[in-house]
Amino acid sequence: MTAHNQPRRSVAAGYTAAIITGASMGLTWAVQKYVLSQEILGPASLNWLNMIGLSLIVWPAYLIRFRRKAFGHDKPYGWLCLFALIAASIFYLRNVGVHISGATTSAVVTRSEVVFIFLLSYFVLREPVSALGWFGALVLVMGALRTAGLGSAELTVNFIGIAALVGSALGVALNAVIIKLHFGRSPNELVILASATVQTIVFSGIVPGTGKLHEVSAALGNPALLGLVALGSVIIAAQLFAYYYAMKRAPMWAVRILALTGVPVATLLDRFALHSRVTSAQLEGLVAVLLGAVLVILSGRESADSADTGAQVITAAAEEGDGDDR
Repeated sequence: MTAHNQPRRSVAAGYTAAIITGASMGLTWAVQKYVLSQEILGPASLNWLNMIGLSLIVWPAYLIRFRRKAFGHDKPYGWLCLFALIAASIFYLRNVGVHISGATTSAVVTRSEVVFIFLLSYFVLREPVSALGWFGALVLVMGALRTAGLGSAELTVNFIGIAALVGSALGVALNAVIIKLHFGRSPNELVILASATVQTIVFSGIVPGTGKLHEVSAALGNPALLGLVALGSVIIAAQLFAYYYAMKRAPMWAVRILALTGVPVATLLDRFALHSRVTSAQLEGLVAVLLGAVLVILSGRESADSADTGAQVITAAAEEGDGDDR
């Protein structure tokens, strides 16, 4: 692989992984929705079991792959713990917001993560966003909101609920920055391992502390439901591997925007797997999401072309300089 082709291929791989992340998120939502609809497990109990399952997947994979180098002094343990605690708070705040404000309001307000992502991308990571990227992001976000019910359902305004949802959105953006700044050289397995382990520990206190252990006992006595929970853990593992892969190869803002493709995927699964009714507004949103995703990817291609051109200029200048030295 030549230096000229590296930037474009790397960015293309990142954008592909971001699309896979969104699709797997949509699949996860559909599985979780079905599990919760059985009214055996609540959200906290389900997340606890998912994190236990994820830990059982990632711990062996990490230890087998890295063996004696698994826990060296060069690992960013402090950032890993902070990242995992923020991840746990995202789940808690989002659930509080959904409970107080309702599903439609939550779907709309949590998209405020896009604002935080763009601000942090520009002011902290210095990632440029082209006009095409801005327009594509706007179209995709509006499509996601339309799919979630904006314009066809009433929004509930409760300041505590709104604050919780905005807090969860800010947490998503902060964790994205931590990935970009501190996990570039960390194996993806280690990041997932840290998040799963810390969340397992946190919810090991929350679930018994809120009197929800009877939910877990009931789930353990239901093999079919337990199988779906295990499937959820597997999908979450695939989703996280794709997400961290994408974050290391594509701009943060683009990865988070493309992850919103999970909204229409979940809608389609609602229709064809869970047999829910799909409205015309959701179909309109689906078209807008797909169009926005195409525009975002095209803007990324422009950036990759610029990187390729810059690499060519630098190489040519270096060769010219070598000629002068000779």
